[in-house]
Amino acid sequence: MAATATAVLQTFRMTTRADGDFHLDHVDPTVLAARRRAIVDLPWTQLDEVHGTEVVVVTRPGEHDGAVGDALVTSVRGAVLGVWVGDCAPVAFFGRGGVIGAAHAGWRGLLGGVLTQTVAALRELGAGELRAVLGPCIAPCCYAFSEHDLAPFRDRWGPTVVGVTRAGAPALDVPAAVALALRELGITVESVGGCTGCDPARYWSHRVRRETGRQLLAVWQTGPDPCPT
Repeated sequence: MAATATAVLQTFRMTTRADGDFHLDHVDPTVLAARRRAIVDLPWTQLDEVHGTEVVVVTRPGEHDGAVGDALVTSVRGAVLGVWVGDCAPVAFFGRGGVIGAAHAGWRGLLGGVLTQTVAALRELGAGELRAVLGPCIAPCCYAFSEHDLAPFRDRWGPTVVGVTRAGAPALDVPAAVALALRELGITVESVGGCTGCDPARYWSHRVRRETGRQLLAVWQTGPDPCPT
């Protein structure tokens, strides 16, 4: 899926098992580099994610690769932003003026405000109106949560974020929480993925299968620099 604006091509790609494991801490750097090039042969920034709310601003292609954080934003052409996930929500952002972003939103990050922080950073770069895309993540059918752990989500966003697993247990609805968090910011999110827990042929799942592999959301843009030198 791609969008064009002022001769800038903004693109995202969600990997599957067929593309290989993108776990930053487990995959040999040479292997990881080859897998990145197979997606897009441009300089990458892929963070050491910690389920927090830190947003990293990329000012040149490849800057901050391996730095600690859970979201990335840039207005630079030719910079690839990568977030790797097992069951957490990968969210891509596209704005005007060649501004893009990517966020890793698990339950801790959602409660902590990682999406709010990401959108604030995008708007500081002049993104204007934003659109968001949610990739595959765990769905309530596979994400049992205790009533105690669900309470802060219900308090924050209401009953819509509470679901039920296939076994009938209380569950957290991560896609609903993402949608509500972004709606508060005036952004509608498009979902392009299914449940990582339900699709072992395509996706790894830490929660359901205790797998260590990770798929990845890559976001990048190409086109002329808005301020050529």
